[in-house]
Amino acid sequence: MNEAMNSKKSINWNELLKKKPREIIFSEKNIPDLIDEDNVLNENLFRLKNLNFLEITNCNALNCLDSRISKLENLTNLVLQGNRLQTVPGELGVLSKLKCLNLSCNQIETLPGNIFNDFKSLQTLNLEQNKLRSLPDMSSLSSLITFKCGSNSLNEFPSSLCDKIRKNRQLSSQSSMPVYEGGAVHLSSLDLSHNNIPSLPPSIGSLVSIRIIQLNFNRLDSIPIEIINCSKLKEIDLNNNPIKDRRLMKIIEQCKTKKVLDYLRAMSDKIADDCPGTNENGLNSLVDEEKNKPEYTIQVLSKKVDEKFSVLVSKLIADQRKIVACILHKVDLTNNKSMRKFLSIQTSKAIVHSSFEINYCLLIPELHQGICDNRQKATIATHDLKKLLPPEPTYSSKVGNDSNKIEPAITAGLNGTDRCVYFDGKVPTRIRFIPLGRSNEMSALEFYRCLNDEADQYRKEKKRNNISGIHKYIHLLKGKQLYPVLSDFRENVLSVPPLTNSEYSKIEPETVSVFVEVTGQSVLICRQVMNELIHSFLTASITDENGISKNIFADNCMYIEPVHVEAAESRQLIVKYPTRIDLDFSDVQVLFE
Repeated sequence: MNEAMNSKKSINWNELLKKKPREIIFSEKNIPDLIDEDNVLNENLFRLKNLNFLEITNCNALNCLDSRISKLENLTNLVLQGNRLQTVPGELGVLSKLKCLNLSCNQIETLPGNIFNDFKSLQTLNLEQNKLRSLPDMSSLSSLITFKCGSNSLNEFPSSLCDKIRKNRQLSSQSSMPVYEGGAVHLSSLDLSHNNIPSLPPSIGSLVSIRIIQLNFNRLDSIPIEIINCSKLKEIDLNNNPIKDRRLMKIIEQCKTKKVLDYLRAMSDKIADDCPGTNENGLNSLVDEEKNKPEYTIQVLSKKVDEKFSVLVSKLIADQRKIVACILHKVDLTNNKSMRKFLSIQTSKAIVHSSFEINYCLLIPELHQGICDNRQKATIATHDLKKLLPPEPTYSSKVGNDSNKIEPAITAGLNGTDRCVYFDGKVPTRIRFIPLGRSNEMSALEFYRCLNDEADQYRKEKKRNNISGIHKYIHLLKGKQLYPVLSDFRENVLSVPPLTNSEYSKIEPETVSVFVEVTGQSVLICRQVMNELIHSFLTASITDENGISKNIFADNCMYIEPVHVEAAESRQLIVKYPTRIDLDFSDVQVLFE
């Protein structure tokens, strides 16, 4: 129940207590019976135990917040904006369920030292337009996403936000992406503009989730180079600060965040080159950063709009199964060991009969048993890109030779030279292909029944009541009228997820570009699996004839071309991979063209 008190009528507290509202908004300068003679909130307010949203704004008489605020223990949102509060009680910190706290536009000069200690759920904190000179310890705000403290009188940066952020090595070792903890590890937006902050701590570079920083109108005369470690930073405003570096000052005035960060990176490289191995003059973190430079590199290639590669998804399959894809270029599989390693990463073999060995499972074993849940959540397949592409345009094709072109609805509006494949839903008896590792052509339904028979035979051999975990994915298609199928412009079948992919598009030693697909229950799961897969490919190594270990990608560098997944009928983008939110690895430097 939402109660809005914005008239000058007296508050009927008895009626309010009976209604037990969950939200109350007071938005008048003078509301009778809200403020007592002592300029404190009416005691009846603190009897509304069910309140989870309380807003009191523009109340000139409110200059003190009663300690009884702690009784409203179910509050998740507290907005006290535009009043005349000069202090807030330490008891406010008892409200551990708070997700949003807005104390902006008051006259607060100090905050209790322990006020933030129990705010584990706080996501938004607004302290703008007060008279704060300093802030208490904020290292416990582990869920904080947005922090606004502009237009105050802060004399120092609240370094407790970032001083205690550390990488959890144990959890990071179990994931392809680093895991951090401590401090405001999720802080995304920070506004400290219009203050008196003279300097920034090197630990600001530990804000691993920060995207927006506003520090304009302060007293900063330099910017710590460590800020370049904020890998997700998209916008930083440093205008109207007395920066000593004139060149940097000009770049800042142009409001180009990328240019500011590029300049600081160049300065970092120069300092590291000029002072190798030194730890003097405050260069500890810079030298450490140089030492810990990522071992691997991913170069994300850009293509013109008319050259992009697309997966066109039919509405017949869009709800049943999702797909994410990308292309790996400059792959060298001519070395037999490299070829075997590449296949071993994405494949796992399982004997299902004494005289028959099942075809490739298309999954990294760890992913297969983990995030993929034995192919029930996601399936991986790789293909030789050159086998998927249409032929180069010739004179005859330009004047209307469409003999190689198919004309179902999914290809409407395309020409024979478009770089795309088709993800559709088809009747399983009409999907004909040679499954990977087999020699005979069959329909998808025949292959499905074959897998069921093999799974049942394996169950009987092992004397089990249920089929094994590695075969459970088969039942994802049980009773389905349409099977998902990925095909090229000639309608050659590339894969039938989650069953298998096709012999037609398998990778070979001559393969130089690999099309990688991940299909699954959701786009999120597909992205996560693709991230894991890419990292495993990049970091894989082999031992040469001299016993020296080397990476299967030359110079530890991988070249990835993004793939656009689009709705076939409207060509509306569904997902693009990779983007700047993907490939977040501690040991990999990702470069976008």
